[in-house]
Amino acid sequence: MDYIELNAGRFAYVTKGQGTPLLLLHGLGSSLLDWQPQIDYLSRFYKVHALDLRGHGSSEPARAPLTVADMAADVAEFIQALEVGSCFVIGISMGGMVGFQLLTSHHELVRGFVAINSAPSFPVDSLRLRVRIMVRKVLVRLFGLRTMGKVLAHKLFPYEEQAPLRAMFTERIAHNDRKSYLHAMNAILGWSALPAVTQLDTPMLIVTGDRDYTPLAYKEAYVGQLRNARLEVINDSGHATPLDQPAQLNRLLKRFVDELGPLKTAETGPRRQWAFAK
Repeated sequence: MDYIELNAGRFAYVTKGQGTPLLLLHGLGSSLLDWQPQIDYLSRFYKVHALDLRGHGSSEPARAPLTVADMAADVAEFIQALEVGSCFVIGISMGGMVGFQLLTSHHELVRGFVAINSAPSFPVDSLRLRVRIMVRKVLVRLFGLRTMGKVLAHKLFPYEEQAPLRAMFTERIAHNDRKSYLHAMNAILGWSALPAVTQLDTPMLIVTGDRDYTPLAYKEAYVGQLRNARLEVINDSGHATPLDQPAQLNRLLKRFVDELGPLKTAETGPRRQWAFAK
């Protein structure tokens, strides 16, 4: 693992492989460690970077409230500092939200984008959702991250043979800084980048597990608003698709990167349109 000093402090990252650059962004309470199956596979073909977002993993804790825009600014600075250039950005859950936000502020840094079990907005628009959020915050504040991790682990990995994944997930959640976790959680509540991303031509692959928290119809609705996006469903997968169905996900990611190949553009009026076969 390597470290880099950015405006917001010290960030941890790994780089492995050669070739086309990819950047992996983890979810809330996670870290780059949860991308290991993808790092191992994709680095055989591409140059893979994985970053611990602000307040996560081995990066510095977040001691003050932050926004999704703050995290996207960190990612843009990281890409520029390492001279990665225009790259494929792959984000899961909160990492996908950071990726959508990055598209709105630095779309020139994103050659292609993959959002896994994520969306370009997080509206807190129902009583059921507000209750879920409140319960999670209570669990964290009163009982700690380990207890919350155990509760989430059984939802994410329900099968008996997934016991090792449950144990690993619980330990990784437990090692989070509680204040940082709550700051990051608050950052995504009510956030939206939807109006802006609907104006972009960047190729996007939207991946969902068939047992993800949010229904398939929700993803279908927002994908229908995007100019250049495709939706793929991974069978027998919950919210932690990189861990519970790594082989299926890896095949989709490689196909997406290879499908785009060298950057192609064609003039369509005042903007440049990506050539992306749906």
